[in-house]
Amino acid sequence: MTIVIDTLVQTPISILLGDVISLLKEKMDLVLNAKDDLEVLQQKLSYFEKALKVTDHKLFFSNGRNRDLEEELKDVVYDTQDIIEGHQTTIALCRRDKHSTTSWNKVRKPWTSLCSCFKEHVSPSYKLANDIKNINQKLDKIKENNKMMAGMFGITPNGGEGPVHGEHDNPQERTYHMGVQPPIGREKDKKDIVKMLLSNDSTESSKTHKGGVSIISIVGKGGIGKTTLAKMVFKETEEHFGKRQTVRIWCSRYYEKCARDLEKTLNCSLSELCTQLRNELSKEKFLLVLDDVWELKWWEEEVEVTLMAGVMGSNILITSRNKDVSEGMRAYMYELQEFSFDQSSELFLKTALRGCQTQEDLVMHNVRDVGERIVRKCGGLPLVVKTVGSMMRTKKMHTEDWKFVEGSKIWEWKMPADSSSSSEISGKILPGVMLSYDDLPHYLRSCFVYCCIYPKDCEIKRERLIKQWVAHGFIEEKEGIDVEVTANQYIEDLIKRCLIDTHDTFYGTSLKLHDIFHDLALYIGGKEYSHAKHTHHLSLVGVQDAEVHKCNASGAANKLHTILVDGFSSDWPSVFIKDLTNFKWLRVLSLRDCEIDELPKSIEDLSLVKYLDLSWSLVRRLPSSIGRLYNLQTLDLSESRIKELPKEMGELCNLRHLGLKDTWFLEFIAEGLGKLTNLRTLHRFMVCEDKGKTRGCNINELKDLKKLKGELSIEGLRGGRVKMIDAKKVHLKERHELNEVKFYFKEQEDDRVDNASEERGLLEALEPPHCIESLGIYGYKGDRPACYLDTNYEDLRMVHQERCPSWATAIEIKSLEELEVSECPTLCALPSMPLLKSLEISYCDGLNTIGDMPALESLNVYGCEKLKTLANMPALNLLWIEGCEWFSDCGGLNTIGDLPALESLDVNRCEKLKTLASMPALELLEVKGCGRVKQVADDHMPALKRLKQLPTRLPSLEEVYVENSPNWESTFTSSPCLREAYFKNCPKMQTEGLISALSELMGHDSQATQLQKLSVMNCPSARLGWKLLEQLPNLIELKLDLKSAVLLPSPLPSEVSTFLPSLKTLDLQDNTNVDEVKWGRLPQWVWGLSQLEKLILRCFSEDITLGGQWQCLPKLKELQVAGFPNLKSLVDVNNITPQQQQNETTCPTNAQQQIACLSNLQSLLIDSCPALELPQDLSDRLGGKIRHRNI
Repeated sequence: MTIVIDTLVQTPISILLGDVISLLKEKMDLVLNAKDDLEVLQQKLSYFEKALKVTDHKLFFSNGRNRDLEEELKDVVYDTQDIIEGHQTTIALCRRDKHSTTSWNKVRKPWTSLCSCFKEHVSPSYKLANDIKNINQKLDKIKENNKMMAGMFGITPNGGEGPVHGEHDNPQERTYHMGVQPPIGREKDKKDIVKMLLSNDSTESSKTHKGGVSIISIVGKGGIGKTTLAKMVFKETEEHFGKRQTVRIWCSRYYEKCARDLEKTLNCSLSELCTQLRNELSKEKFLLVLDDVWELKWWEEEVEVTLMAGVMGSNILITSRNKDVSEGMRAYMYELQEFSFDQSSELFLKTALRGCQTQEDLVMHNVRDVGERIVRKCGGLPLVVKTVGSMMRTKKMHTEDWKFVEGSKIWEWKMPADSSSSSEISGKILPGVMLSYDDLPHYLRSCFVYCCIYPKDCEIKRERLIKQWVAHGFIEEKEGIDVEVTANQYIEDLIKRCLIDTHDTFYGTSLKLHDIFHDLALYIGGKEYSHAKHTHHLSLVGVQDAEVHKCNASGAANKLHTILVDGFSSDWPSVFIKDLTNFKWLRVLSLRDCEIDELPKSIEDLSLVKYLDLSWSLVRRLPSSIGRLYNLQTLDLSESRIKELPKEMGELCNLRHLGLKDTWFLEFIAEGLGKLTNLRTLHRFMVCEDKGKTRGCNINELKDLKKLKGELSIEGLRGGRVKMIDAKKVHLKERHELNEVKFYFKEQEDDRVDNASEERGLLEALEPPHCIESLGIYGYKGDRPACYLDTNYEDLRMVHQERCPSWATAIEIKSLEELEVSECPTLCALPSMPLLKSLEISYCDGLNTIGDMPALESLNVYGCEKLKTLANMPALNLLWIEGCEWFSDCGGLNTIGDLPALESLDVNRCEKLKTLASMPALELLEVKGCGRVKQVADDHMPALKRLKQLPTRLPSLEEVYVENSPNWESTFTSSPCLREAYFKNCPKMQTEGLISALSELMGHDSQATQLQKLSVMNCPSARLGWKLLEQLPNLIELKLDLKSAVLLPSPLPSEVSTFLPSLKTLDLQDNTNVDEVKWGRLPQWVWGLSQLEKLILRCFSEDITLGGQWQCLPKLKELQVAGFPNLKSLVDVNNITPQQQQNETTCPTNAQQQIACLSNLQSLLIDSCPALELPQDLSDRLGGKIRHRNI
């Protein structure tokens, strides 16, 4: 629909005309027989081009457009495009084969040559004439109905034109970016929800609780700002929660598919995954945001049970258009209201006004009142207000332009009932966003609509989308400008118009369509982007069950121009790949992350394909027929298992992008890459030795690749195939569009090292362009080349050096922001670098000094044994040092000053370290293997929140980890914020100080201690007892061994439940030394912990049974027993003592009741219990939930 009327007016129809004219000029027999029909086609295309220009000025959503006729004409244009391009390709391949000196046609027998001549010339000639005749007949049928043509195009039956208004009344010569604007109008809503999330009030009026977890839902219309508000809340509260995560739950099918794939990948059941997740969530408070929830199927059973088992104070925040979702999750419902007029006006003005414009400008140009009326038409929906405001930003302040928008009939348009019922369109389309689409320049319309081929909420990679747009011919070609550059500007224009969002991910910035814009694009795309049998663009990305779509794909095979498949698409890729001949009109084929290990020879049948994505696939080799893909522009093999590239790659003369990023298995590239003179992207250029009769790629080929951009690594340097004279001919210095260059020198098998001066000469011959931002040198044996000077590389920001044994002085380039140096033993000192922010140094044995780094924020040092001092680093935020034996005081931490910005310090295996200086901003401290450390500067770490060694007086401390500290005796004097404490192998550590601190806290306003997790292992002086434990009402996880604890006399089980009312995880280990005191058997107080969900028991040598009291632990989900040499049974009623029977808290039962209770376990781990036998009934019930180790 849109492709014919809204975009092909200016591109494909015009392009087709040009292609037809080109064919008419051909002198080949292939074309001569079809010449008359081509001339007729040229006349008809000219007629329709004029007619379509008239229609292009009718709004897409107006009633004056005949959709059925548009669809019919669209199909004819597609067919014509396929036929013309197909025959152009045939001509090009015939010419290439004819002039190829290696063509085997020259040696064929006469009869074979005659048959081939008929096949290559007479047969295509006849087919071209026949195809063109069919196209002309279809166009005649459309043209026959003059009344319909007149009504559709505004033309007279004799071919005269109706009123033509030229190009856009408001030509989009320039778009204005409104910049990054903070969310407005939702401050009160944000404060209300934040207050509920952080409130200790558990009343129903504030929020809904289930267990320890609260659920709050933000409910409202599409476009009202639910997601934006959730992001504001998330950012505001992130410091209050240990774990934070945002997830989108649009449809349960993705959840189900992901769950199955996780089970397969991790080789464990969903139940076991939930158990592990439950353990993590029980450790600290979390905030989980579930965005755009549409249904509840995914929430049922295990997911709900898992998430709701979190720590007290945890929260789940959901957003949804559906109130039933909120009610089904028993959440407190916060209904988001539309913006008031004042709020809408504020947002509109922020998006509509450019630069220095103000409201006075609106008054001056008599458009303020019009603008206010436009704002009211937006209905108080922020998405609509922002989109319409962004559209108005592109217009001049002319009254007629603004009144045209105000009076548009689109404001009154209603979506047809049959369209809104589509399963792929989830809601109604808002008039304001439709208006924004109709205001788009023609060149942006197809690009926008194409985005709907990706599923909702899909993160779209910018470069991938650009290459697909180019493959479909959506991008206008401009002289002297690469189409990719133009396409990138198209994306910026759509972003500025708020039709596409940017989204930050772990891998960088990606693009997204809001659900409402996705619905809009899908509606405009119509059948062309549907999953019906008439579709031209088919996506199986994220589709759970592709069976139905396989059928549709087969039915539409002769029409399909796009197929997108990914690793979630079942086994269809392997089935599809065997029958490529049915999909000969494809332009875009993505088999990303699919489990296919080879391409068939029939890949040559896809002669029109321009984009082929095999990234993350298992493909190891490409067939020689790959060279027949004459039109191929993009071949992406990144992250695949490709091992070699054949010589036929050199025949892909139109290839612009060869993706080889992270192709770790690639070993050989055949000679021929130098022919690919259109290449813009080539991540890896490998100089290779010959492989049998196949010549390997050589350095000479790089000289003809003059259009390369972005990242390039040159590998296989050194050896006979890389000569300095050839390297100079490359003129790498002139590749001004490269921004990252890496050099990899090949290790010689005979361990022969070339002359250092020759190697230096080679690196100088390959001098990179001075505009690069990143440089890497690996395995280089020479010293520093003279060309690497500060004056030459003013834009250089990042340098990586590795295995450069003769490089004695660092690259002194003042613009550097990141430096990594590894295995450079002759490097003695690093000079001052004023802009450096990140520095990593490893295995530089000669390094002893690091100069002043005033901007340095992160420093990692490993294995630099002679390093003694660090100079001034006032901005240092993170410091990690390991294996620096001469570090007497952390490089003289005292000489650095007070480290005012340092937040994280990790020191390991620095044997001479004795003291740590003042660090007022430090939040995380970890010291390991530093046996001489005696002192931490007391009272000079007020911000410390997490400690993995050396605790002291720390009022903000939240986490403590102390391990392997034989001389440490420190105690806690004040740690009121402590939440987690872990002690191991600290024989002199005592807990009296901790008890005093907790007692002091308990007496302060009756506030309970915050300690939630406590682990004390192999700390014999700790003597942890009930005096401490009874002061821990919020403790949820306890891990003890008998060496560290004195829990005698034992309390009754009923008393323990009052001491530890919140405990969910208990890990007990008995003494393993024969001569020391033991529990011997499991203490009876364990059975009083009725809230327990996880129980771990180890090394109880005397126990022969644990049975008889399992009903005392009704919530137990996970049980682990390890190191019980005599344990025979988990279930045994005969082992119950009279004292146990008299105790009302214990629950003696018969064997069947015990089995029934244990059958509720989600996980049972049995480790080193040789005598243990489970009842058959219990084994049958638990099945795969039982795991055995070291039997």
